[in-house]
Amino acid sequence: MGKEKKIKVKKPIYKRWWFWVLAVIIVGNMIGGGDEETPTEDTASETKATETTAKPEEKKEEPKAEPKKEAPKQHQVGDVVKVGKLEYTVKGVEETQKISNVLGDKTTSGKFVIVEMAIKNLDKKERMADSNMFKIKADGAEYGADAELDMYVNDGGIGFFLETMNPNISKTGKVVFELPAEAKAYNIEVSSGAGWSGGEYEQIKLK
Repeated sequence: MGKEKKIKVKKPIYKRWWFWVLAVIIVGNMIGGGDEETPTEDTASETKATETTAKPEEKKEEPKAEPKKEAPKQHQVGDVVKVGKLEYTVKGVEETQKISNVLGDKTTSGKFVIVEMAIKNLDKKERMADSNMFKIKADGAEYGADAELDMYVNDGGIGFFLETMNPNISKTGKVVFELPAEAKAYNIEVSSGAGWSGGEYEQIKLK
C-alpha cells in the first residue's frame, strides 16, 4: 500500500495574524476620523463674515505731481532786460551786406546784423561797457561783435568799446555782428558786465 497523502487544511482567515493587525488599523482610523466635525452652515457663515470684516487694505498714495516749472521768459526787442546791475533795451535791428561811412565800405558774403541798444548803469559806482559783453546765438553757433565795424555805424564814436558809465546813466550805441546769410532766427546774449563783473546772462530775441 502506498503512503497516504496528507491533506493540508488552510486556517480560517480570522485565525491569521495579519487579519487582526489590519482590523486594528481600520478600527483605529474609523475612531480617529469620527472626531473631525463637518463644518455646519453656521460655522461657514461665521468664517465668511470674519473674512469680510478683515482689516481693509491700505490705499496706496498716488505720487504727487511735481509743480510745472515755468519756462524762462523770452525777451523781445523793446523790452527792458535787467542783468545783474545793468539794464538793456534793444531799440532796433538791421541786416545789410554793406556798411559805408567816411572810412570807406565794408562788405560781406553773409550779412551784417546791426543792433542798436541802450545800457543803463544801476550800480552805485562807475561801470565799464564793452562790445565783448554781447554775443549772438544762431543755429547752435555763437558770434562775437566786431569792434572795428562799430566805428562804421556809430556817429562820432566807437559804440560800447571800453566805454565807462556813471551810476544811473544810460548810454545808447550800435553793435555789429557778421552772420551767415542763411541765419534766419537769432538771439543776442547780454552780460552783467565786462571782465570780473560778468557771469550773469539773458537772451533777447532779435529775429
